[in-house]
Amino acid sequence: KRDTEKAWHECYRLYRYVTLNFFFAYQPYTPGLKFVGFRPLAKCGLVELEEVQVLKASHRGSLSVTEAWIANWIAENLQAESRQQAFQALRELRNACAVMQALLEQRAPVSFESLLYLLTYCLIAILPFAPSNIDCNNRRAVMDGVHLATVMGDGIICAFYIALLHMLRHLQSPFDDIGAPHDALNPVAIMNSTERKLRDYLGAPDPVAVLSGAV
Repeated sequence: KRDTEKAWHECYRLYRYVTLNFFFAYQPYTPGLKFVGFRPLAKCGLVELEEVQVLKASHRGSLSVTEAWIANWIAENLQAESRQQAFQALRELRNACAVMQALLEQRAPVSFESLLYLLTYCLIAILPFAPSNIDCNNRRAVMDGVHLATVMGDGIICAFYIALLHMLRHLQSPFDDIGAPHDALNPVAIMNSTERKLRDYLGAPDPVAVLSGAV
């Protein structure tokens, strides 16, 4: 029931958690939100100062903590069929945020990317040995020929191909400052990321206990 102040307070708490979940999901990919800290969020009432300490102590990210808080709210305030439907909605919310991240971090297969880099660098390596327009059997033509233009031309072509490779690399990670590829194919990195997320789910304290000073 929503006819009491406590009930409305609980509804607003759920609203804060859902809004924070969307904020943390889109923050790394939105230039206007990328450098927004916790202080503006606390100032506008989306997060309490006690909750900020919990979010800062997260192992994988603040998004995992807010998802755990939403799950705690559902378990505490809903019953029976409504609880099951709410957990299903939470699962769809997590999938929606994950799909957006997966689309932005989608990359070409490793075999295709490696083959592209290998062939481009091989072309750059053999480009200086291309047939010349000077008759090498004529010593005077070789001595009188201008070689600087050929060297500069090969250098410009090599720089062009290298620039294309760097452009492709940056387009794969458009929101990354250095364009470094994500280590998404390393099994150890995947397991570590999963463990950090599970630790945030299981180890994040209940926000109600945090606000009441019990934690």
